[in-house]
Amino acid sequence: MVKNKLLAPGFSLGLIVFHSFFSGLNAQAGFSIPDTICINESVTITNQSRDADTYYWNFCSGNLIHDPAGDNLANPGTLNEPAFIDFADDDGNYYAFITNHNDGTLVRNSYGTNFLNTPASQNLGGFGGLIPLHAQGIQVLEEGGNWYVFIVGGQREESRLIRLDFGTSLMNNAPVVTNLGNAGNTMDYPEDLYITYDAGNWTGFTVNYNSNNLVRFDFGNSLSNIPTPVNLGNLGFDKPCGIQPVMENGNWYIFVSNYGSHVITRLDFGSSLASVPSSTPIGDNTILYYPFDLTIIRDCENTYGFVLNRFNDIVRMVFNNGLDENPVFTSLGETGNLYNPQGISDVFRVGDTLYAFVANIDNSTITRLYFPGCNNASPPSSTDRDPPPVTYNAPGIYNINLVIDEGQPGQENACRNIVVLDSADMSLGNDTLITAGSSITLAPDSTYSSYLWSNGSTERTIQVDQEGIYALTVTNQYGCVATDDIEVIVDIGIPNFFTPNGDGYNDTWEIPFLTVEPEAGIQVFDRFGNLLAGFKAGEGSWDGRSHGRELPTGTYWYIIEVPGIKKPYKGWVTIKR
Repeated sequence: MVKNKLLAPGFSLGLIVFHSFFSGLNAQAGFSIPDTICINESVTITNQSRDADTYYWNFCSGNLIHDPAGDNLANPGTLNEPAFIDFADDDGNYYAFITNHNDGTLVRNSYGTNFLNTPASQNLGGFGGLIPLHAQGIQVLEEGGNWYVFIVGGQREESRLIRLDFGTSLMNNAPVVTNLGNAGNTMDYPEDLYITYDAGNWTGFTVNYNSNNLVRFDFGNSLSNIPTPVNLGNLGFDKPCGIQPVMENGNWYIFVSNYGSHVITRLDFGSSLASVPSSTPIGDNTILYYPFDLTIIRDCENTYGFVLNRFNDIVRMVFNNGLDENPVFTSLGETGNLYNPQGISDVFRVGDTLYAFVANIDNSTITRLYFPGCNNASPPSSTDRDPPPVTYNAPGIYNINLVIDEGQPGQENACRNIVVLDSADMSLGNDTLITAGSSITLAPDSTYSSYLWSNGSTERTIQVDQEGIYALTVTNQYGCVATDDIEVIVDIGIPNFFTPNGDGYNDTWEIPFLTVEPEAGIQVFDRFGNLLAGFKAGEGSWDGRSHGRELPTGTYWYIIEVPGIKKPYKGWVTIKR
């Protein structure tokens, strides 16, 4: 498990890893955004960061609220029942260290400058048996320019803590191995390991599968010291396996997974890890089933946890109301072909994607989990100090991530969630035709919080009897707005042919509606646009003549303008003789 990211003085960080205890540091990368917007609404981002040489924004970054994808990475020949895994960034080069449970050896994967490279994998051996059989938890730490790897493991009398001192390089130096032993016989099959820097001192913890107790290691002010073990006893454990300390709002918590009871134990230490903690069982034993390892991460403005169920399942925890409240548990299934997973790394970011690695003990493979970014933001990213406005084309919860001075010693990052709500998605239907003298009720296709029609009405429906275009703007309950319009056309009953042959039947082109609109203007044209007849409706009907001359059989075009109706009527009429 990645446990090397709480920094002591002199530690530089290149790999972006998320922990809730970073909330107590005085970061100088930051920005403000609205909490909630609507689809296609423009978002203005205000950069509140210190001045930096570079800025990188991603507006649709990987998000732990979404389900991950997974790949299963085959055994390169160095793994022998891998148990736990930890990562490190040594001067821009990335490494993973993995304990082999079966033979008590240590594997180093060298990824070069990109964690997504296929690693050069090397089994460093067991250092003359100093690493015990049944090796378990591992942690990589840097202090004052020197790198240390700590390992716990061993059954019964073989239980011990091991320190490997790599000096100034994880790659170029052969480590000096020290057996820190098992003072006071406080350990019996120790599983996971976590060492952190708190109040000027290094403090470590492990849990013991056989004896169900929690042990604290007091290193004092240096990792090079021989730690003093303190047995804190059984605090409600049943075959404890995974351990994860987290700080939130100045309070320390330790979460422990219990293989035997199918629950998580939450330990509340208050403001100091040296305190005697209170213990609370949490969990859902319909979802947690032989939980082994776990990790807890602060991603943007939310806290998440991931728990490995030993028999091929991974569970997500979402702490919606803080670490002192029960999380929501969701099974994510056998993502990435998990096969009796044992150890999970912390979550880290490469570019715009979040990653975590899982050690599968029974088939000696590694599963890579990843939470990719999305394509729903426009623009997707920016390198400007003050980024352009951003829009989203689908509802959801999105991460906006900022990295300043990336790859430099002063690199910092900030992340915020933004909730994008669906639009009101309103329709008035198709344009419609009404007969002269009638009316129609116009209404949207659903119910909304507020309405504003183009005629000034704020009612949900309006009654209209006049031709025109009627627009409606609605607002839904998360404040999103939608607009639609509809054209109402009055059908005045215009005939499309007449027969001026003197038989006394249909000899003129009569439009009954216009008998009450004497000022309506009528114009008739030939196909070349020449005006053939022009008159007022009050002057009578048209007999098919132009300037006293009978027009031949054929089709002619008309324009009729009626007072009170904005849009003129246009169409054709046929003379049949």
